[in-house]
Amino acid sequence: MKKSILIILAILVVCAVQAQLPKLPSKADMTKAQQSVKSETAGVTDQANPGGLISTLTNNISDTAFTDSFKKNKSGFLSSLSNVKDASSAGKALQTLQGGLLPSAMSKGWATIRDKWIKDAGTASTLKSFAGSAGTLESNISDKFFKSSWVKAHPAWEAGLKALSK
Repeated sequence: MKKSILIILAILVVCAVQAQLPKLPSKADMTKAQQSVKSETAGVTDQANPGGLISTLTNNISDTAFTDSFKKNKSGFLSSLSNVKDASSAGKALQTLQGGLLPSAMSKGWATIRDKWIKDAGTASTLKSFAGSAGTLESNISDKFFKSSWVKAHPAWEAGLKALSK
């Protein structure tokens, strides 16, 4: 009698433990999930470098926002961004971009923060500080000067800034 009670108790314990264990996904499910994550984050990883972020921002600003001299040198500026990998060169590239924007392309509040922003961007020593400067610049460009493509590019661009801010 004791043996049968112990056997029944052991079976109940095994059943209870198995019921608590989650079902593990199959290898096919795991592969599918990995591919999905890769495709969803491709834009972020492509953007998670300073030069790529500045290039994306620049390419999504209407030419009407730029000074004539910046428009003439825009392709050279964009080409130079492939060499921008560190915070210092990224901050200086942001300063160049901002210097190429017409005052009318900026928000009304920009004038009050412009000098501090120029100093902060020019002395960026970490990718986190660069990302903060890039976000501040983008948020102070008047919406009417962004191309319609910015709506689609903006989420990946912001995710790239967040990735650099960590």
